[in-house]
Amino acid sequence: MQIKLLKLAAIAPFLLCSSAAIAIPFATFETRSMGMGGVGVAIGSPDAAPLFNPALLSVSKPQDDFSLLLPSVGISVSDPSKLRDAIDSFNSVDTIGTMNTHLTQLNTAIGAANQAGIVTAANAISTDITNLSNQLTVLSNRPLSGDGGAAVIASLPGKSLGMSFYADVHVATGGIFNYGDAGTLTNPSATPNTDPNAGLAVLAQACATDPVGNVASCNKLNSFTTTNLKSGVHFKGVALSEMGIALSHEFSIGKSNIAVAITPKVVKARLFDAQLKVNDSNNSSSVTGSDYLADYSFANFDIGAAKNYGNGWITGFVIKNVLPQTLDFKYKQSPTGESLTLKPQARIGISHSTSWSTVALDADLTRNDPAGFEAASQYIALGGELSAWGWVQLRAGYRLNLVDSDRNVTSVGLGFSPFGVVHADLAVAGNANEIGVSFQLGVHF
Repeated sequence: MQIKLLKLAAIAPFLLCSSAAIAIPFATFETRSMGMGGVGVAIGSPDAAPLFNPALLSVSKPQDDFSLLLPSVGISVSDPSKLRDAIDSFNSVDTIGTMNTHLTQLNTAIGAANQAGIVTAANAISTDITNLSNQLTVLSNRPLSGDGGAAVIASLPGKSLGMSFYADVHVATGGIFNYGDAGTLTNPSATPNTDPNAGLAVLAQACATDPVGNVASCNKLNSFTTTNLKSGVHFKGVALSEMGIALSHEFSIGKSNIAVAITPKVVKARLFDAQLKVNDSNNSSSVTGSDYLADYSFANFDIGAAKNYGNGWITGFVIKNVLPQTLDFKYKQSPTGESLTLKPQARIGISHSTSWSTVALDADLTRNDPAGFEAASQYIALGGELSAWGWVQLRAGYRLNLVDSDRNVTSVGLGFSPFGVVHADLAVAGNANEIGVSFQLGVHF
């Protein structure tokens, strides 16, 4: 019985490696943008144009002839329900260790036919099981999310023809603990000796009250199996990789010039979904392999427009993933399940720049649905940059989520550009329950 109940308690370690819900927002890990709150649609720099608005290739500064971003990498972790605090609280009490001690004492007492010892240990186990059930209830349904991304971009800006080649990957992975065995552990309304649904805490209490008269309860407690337990961790992951070429041209319409661009691209998607029950805890291979993986490849494109007013102001508009795609997750448990829908994402932006400053504002026009357990997202981003002699850049920003205010994020960033050619950038963004960091190296001249 000791091993069987400890297997139930083994739910807890899975929580430490569960990362969470998956959302596909309009966002990248490009470092300059992260430091400025996530803006990018109207910033007049070709460095990251394919990630935000390919039309920026034709509204950049005349002296911008070539830029190379190699690479831009970033990662973020979000804990909106304070799961880590709950895990720390769970571990500090050490209910599992206490239960282990009492289970050893009970097994010893049963083997020695020590009725007083059985009573003492069974009473303690009843309390332990109730405490464990309460703690697992607190841990349940609390997502912990993790995202990461990387990009390589080479750009040749130009008003007549701007070109950029890019390769980009975005990975979101996670899981959520679902506790579904409160009745199995406690169920105080059941009759211990006759009800097959009697909870373990009830059986332990009945065994403690009268080990001889309730020998059936003692035997049930001792022969408990985890086979039918429902609790477990639901893991889910999405990896999207893109490769494409952005093409941009500035058109003259009347007395106005406007840049228009398109980015044809190939997208590869890998979706992972697995539900690991507590009784699968010793079979790590059960969450690997093709049973839970779905692979897709398809073509798509982005379109964008931008206008440089010649007085420091730039406006921009972009639609990413113009062709909607519906991708099915693959389940081993059943042939059908949830789907990930990649909808078109529209965003507008405006910026103003001088020789030493940039201020920008972006706004999502579309609500971006999640792929997992989190809320949807629709961002408004505001950011600024101060440049000292073109060598050092200080950045700050704020990203507001109109759908989920708990995901509002403040960011800061630092850039270093000796001689205005080589640049290294670092950014950090977060709030009380979320943290992200990004770094990139590049050249532009």
